[in-house]
Amino acid sequence: MRTVKQLMSVSNPVPNGEDVRDSRAEQRLAQIVGAAGPRPRPTGRGRRRLVLVGAAAVLLVAGAGVAGVRLLSEPAVSPTADEPFFATTAELEDRAEAIVRATMTSARGYDADGAAETAATMRVTAVAKGTPVAGTPLEVVYTAGVPETPAGLHTGGEYVLLLQRRDASHWNLINTTQGYYTVADGGITAASDNPVSLSPATLDDLGLQ
Repeated sequence: MRTVKQLMSVSNPVPNGEDVRDSRAEQRLAQIVGAAGPRPRPTGRGRRRLVLVGAAAVLLVAGAGVAGVRLLSEPAVSPTADEPFFATTAELEDRAEAIVRATMTSARGYDADGAAETAATMRVTAVAKGTPVAGTPLEVVYTAGVPETPAGLHTGGEYVLLLQRRDASHWNLINTTQGYYTVADGGITAASDNPVSLSPATLDDLGLQ
């Protein structure tokens, strides 16, 4: 009969002390350990690179915050911000090359390089500044069909016009809202967006008050 020791040696799954581990199991174990194990901390160039990237991110966020503050603090811009705007009577009258009192007698479409504009014929009745002559007509050209159109101008209306020369035969208003005042009852009325009045000397030259 076999002894117990002999039987145990026969049933040993790893006979003679041999290593018969499954290679696939070893690969899987290595994958698990590699995925779960701690990653090495960056040193040298890798650490410096992370520091530089972090600093750049901080600067980017700070710059965005400053830009947001500037946008919130800056005042809103009007639709006609590309036009000059004059805060005082002296600035307004100094900019004009001509200041006249006139009545609009007619208006027609005017095509300037494909842009729709209006050419209004004005009969000048008095001159406070510039070369126009009372009793003669002049043509004032302005934009049509856009927000910057001087909507207060119409045929038959009487106005004080502040003008700049466009070419040899045409004039422009110095801007949309301050380039004209409506004449009524011996006085003038500014456009709703114009807080600046004309000087007493200019009004006197034009026969107004």
